[in-house]
Amino acid sequence: MKKLRGFIKENDEFLASLIALVGSIGVILNAIKSSSFQYIENINLFTDGLNLAALFIGLYFIKKTVLVISDDESVRLCEQYDLTKQELSSKLLRTNSLIRQLYKSIRWFIIILLGFYLLQFYVDSYFDYDSFKSVLKIVNEDYIDLLVNDSIGRKSAAQYLAIEVLTNATNLFSATFLFTAFLVLFSVTLEDDDRTSKINNQIPIAIAIGITALNILILCKGIPGLTLEESATIVRLLGGLYNGIAMALLFSRFISMEYYFQSSNKSFERLFYFYGVTIWLPLYVVVQPLYSLFNLFDLGQTAVIKAIVFLITFWGKLVFLFFIYTMLNKKWIHSYILLTLMEKDKLEKLSLELEDVEKLKKD
Repeated sequence: MKKLRGFIKENDEFLASLIALVGSIGVILNAIKSSSFQYIENINLFTDGLNLAALFIGLYFIKKTVLVISDDESVRLCEQYDLTKQELSSKLLRTNSLIRQLYKSIRWFIIILLGFYLLQFYVDSYFDYDSFKSVLKIVNEDYIDLLVNDSIGRKSAAQYLAIEVLTNATNLFSATFLFTAFLVLFSVTLEDDDRTSKINNQIPIAIAIGITALNILILCKGIPGLTLEESATIVRLLGGLYNGIAMALLFSRFISMEYYFQSSNKSFERLFYFYGVTIWLPLYVVVQPLYSLFNLFDLGQTAVIKAIVFLITFWGKLVFLFFIYTMLNKKWIHSYILLTLMEKDKLEKLSLELEDVEKLKKD
């Protein structure tokens, strides 16, 4: 296993590209051969499997790491950034504490998203959508009536909608941990002792709980004039938008990090992350909500459209997971956080020196 981890460490970006390319070819070939794309088909199991494989790999290989500074390095840094040894020690402790928070947030995101795709895999394996999709298109159908009805199709529709609540909830709460990761990189999430956590993520959690409760309410009561499928799609779209906002905020922090790597060697690794972070991750955000619309509208060549959406999200997921793995493993994100902590007061000092700039003051 150590040899395997060593090989992946040296070739992680290449392997990510290879895995994504093989998966992409499979999806494209399937889309070309199919004249239409139904909700439950083998291609769904294939794409679910690819997503599960990527997430399990990420869960196993993404590890928390600790930045260590030697005495000689400490002396040089203190001289360069005009710090005392105690100040540098405090910022190093804070850096490693923030990395711990970031790692936990990403890990919980992956775990909950695994739950989402396991549920999707279950649905795609055991539910025949064609057998009950007509039931979902009845306006003002009552969910309770579906549940107690003896018809197999209507019972299947009821079970499918119940699982929809769970899949939407896992999608929402996985996004909550993306919000948490963003907060770690953007705001103050530690007490003055540089150890105690104070992440204020109550609003993202409340939004996730609120949308889940709305989903249950709509499932039981319905929306006047809309079918059960249309009602479920509205909630799915809300979840997709919420997830997209969380991704956009976190990915914006990743894009800002790329500024510090502009002068680095233009290796395959750096090009992979530069174009992945600045192009592919934003595309991932844009297409994230689109999955919720496929069952609601007849989009014509749905197989091709769904294949394109999957390819963008799958590549985006791989870029995200390998970016986190590499940034933690090579401790680039540690150095970014430490640099930010060491220079956070520079703008305030600069504003005090320049007469033409309005003065920035601490609270």
